[in-house]
Amino acid sequence: MRWPGRSLFLLILLSFCLFAGVRFDLDLSRTKAYLGEPLFATFTLRYDRTMKVDRIDFPPPKLKDFKVEELNGSAPLRRGTQRLRIYRYLLTPLRVGSLRIPPQTIEMAYQDRENYRYISHTYRSPPRSLTVREVPGALKIVGDYRMRMRSDANATTAGRPVHLELQIEGIGNLDFLPPFDLRIPAAVVYPSKPEITTRWLEGTKYRKYFTQRFTVVAERDVTVPPLRLRYFNLHTEIPETLQTAPLTIRIDNPALRQERWRRAAFFFGGALSGIALTLLALLLLRRRRSQRGTLLQRVRQARSDRELYRLLLPYSDLAQIRPFLKILEERLYGKSTEQIDRKALLNVLKEYMRK
Repeated sequence: MRWPGRSLFLLILLSFCLFAGVRFDLDLSRTKAYLGEPLFATFTLRYDRTMKVDRIDFPPPKLKDFKVEELNGSAPLRRGTQRLRIYRYLLTPLRVGSLRIPPQTIEMAYQDRENYRYISHTYRSPPRSLTVREVPGALKIVGDYRMRMRSDANATTAGRPVHLELQIEGIGNLDFLPPFDLRIPAAVVYPSKPEITTRWLEGTKYRKYFTQRFTVVAERDVTVPPLRLRYFNLHTEIPETLQTAPLTIRIDNPALRQERWRRAAFFFGGALSGIALTLLALLLLRRRRSQRGTLLQRVRQARSDRELYRLLLPYSDLAQIRPFLKILEERLYGKSTEQIDRKALLNVLKEYMRK
């Protein structure tokens, strides 16, 4: 019964001797995160610096519950009696709950110290677990950002494009941010596909950059409306809203300028014509009233039938005047002696003038 135990001990001791000085670890920047909050994963391979290493193979981790983004690997680093290989990744959790990162394997080929032949061995990182929480308000974008919109020109000519650039930078899951839909009245907008990049700074620090460009073509002055981003701030742990400042783009359009002058001239010309016609109508009305007043006076002062006939003749188209004209014609050109009733005539003329 002692022999199997001794064999197991010798096997463990032999394995330790063969692979002593080699260690493969995984460190996470946090063990609690919100859904969509990226965390920093660092895989570190340590081995004795006296080992003659021929090859190290470490494929990127394949984790179904995470979006995996490789930042960068490192050349061998020297620390005391060891050499280090460091592999950095951003892991973005895709679901809520207790998530597990299973052991990851790295293969290392090195020279055996006894027979000088190169052999390969696989090492495994320890498993890690973390807790992922739901984001308050069910927001999809989390992080801490700055946002701005820039234009390559504040003024241009009609038909010549202006290029806008929207940039959002900070920490978080900008990879999940959909493209912005920019709509500008009286302009045609051509959006580009967003570009999302990640830059590792040092340690567990990184920056993400979301860049989207727009080409704007317009025939007249336009104002670019603000674009808004609502997200969950990981530092304050409250929802926040960012927005860009509105931009005004001046468009020089000679054809439009001429059209505006033409419309202005047409408007003022029409206004002046209207004023002139109104004044003319008032003048004619005043003159007509003056003539009517004079007509009554002249009818009263007429001393003969012939003079009265000539005064009434211009109004022969009026049915009320024709009987008086007929009496005067009989008196002037016939043998009638019927007298005209001037009082009745004046009443008829007064009634006509009131209309």
